[in-house]
Amino acid sequence: MRDIPNQPLVQIVYGTSGIMPQLLNTSQVDAFFVWESVVSTGEMGGIGKVIARDADIPPDRKWENTACNVLVMRNSFITEYPEIASLLSAVTIAGIQKIYDDPGEAVNITARWVYGSKPIRSAGLFLDPIELEKNAFPHIVFTDNASLPDLGLIEKSLSDNIMSDHSSSNTVGSVYKRALDLLNGSKPHISNTPSSVRIGYLPSADLYAPLYVTIIESDRICETYGFCLAPRSDTSDRPDECQLIVNDKPVADVQLLPGQVGGGIMTGLGQRAIDVAYIGSVPTLMQISMGNPASIIHSINAGGSGLVVDDQAPCDDWNSFIEWVENRSFSGQPLIIAVPQSSIQEEMMREAFEYEGIQISLYGLPSFGAL
Repeated sequence: MRDIPNQPLVQIVYGTSGIMPQLLNTSQVDAFFVWESVVSTGEMGGIGKVIARDADIPPDRKWENTACNVLVMRNSFITEYPEIASLLSAVTIAGIQKIYDDPGEAVNITARWVYGSKPIRSAGLFLDPIELEKNAFPHIVFTDNASLPDLGLIEKSLSDNIMSDHSSSNTVGSVYKRALDLLNGSKPHISNTPSSVRIGYLPSADLYAPLYVTIIESDRICETYGFCLAPRSDTSDRPDECQLIVNDKPVADVQLLPGQVGGGIMTGLGQRAIDVAYIGSVPTLMQISMGNPASIIHSINAGGSGLVVDDQAPCDDWNSFIEWVENRSFSGQPLIIAVPQSSIQEEMMREAFEYEGIQISLYGLPSFGAL
């Protein structure tokens, strides 16, 4: 590919979510696009301002109700333990419902799980975890029925001969349907149980609040449904040893395995080191498309992304941001934007810039037109 004359350009740099506020604070990037509560960290810490959310990103508000994170399971685990799989789906959905039943307590649980009880000290910030989550939560839609994203432009970077269908056929409807039946009063019928279930997740993200809430609120969930995912001990705000309880009896030990990135968790799932995962929809779909023997059960959340720029940047919404992109590009100083690699946020930015007629290059590499 080649540069297109007179077409504006932006540069993308990949970064981990936690470092993005610091990159903006030290003027190493001009903007970052990432998930909550990193967005709120930048905003409340006085590092930048939020100028666009998921629904503001073109084209046509397509990202407003798109699954950002999903519940995924290894196919062989589903086949061998279908009722256990459905119970884990059910307790996740119960956690989603608990968030809406008592959002204040969900904020407290998530703040303690992700950040602990002490103030957040990072990149010169001093933030209260609960206040941070109060700011973040309204921008996240916790839901089990958001639509899966189309991989679109990220998929173009993968060889056509290793791609397979990644449509809704990857969603195991029988597990989800059975989970809804269990929540509506159907009695569990467990014929086979694993010695343990290993669940991978990213403990630094509040987008997995349904997992945190369903565990910490397990007593109430068991009272309501007769089953729950309960911590072995109530002495930790972030337990890693749990039990799946049915009718007051443990049916499976559950181990929570914290990870660093979604792709790594998916690799562990494909290698049978993990059975179940709570991770981003895009890395999940990419690995399933490349042959990882796993299936998406349902969404965990939609929304929760934000575009953050310096407070002094000459823009306050997406349209004025694009004007800034164009002006900087034509002056020979293209904007540098940080995104997490192979994430839904990267997909959103790539598709939005293509829609706006703006080329993308990776920072530090020659520009090659719209990647």
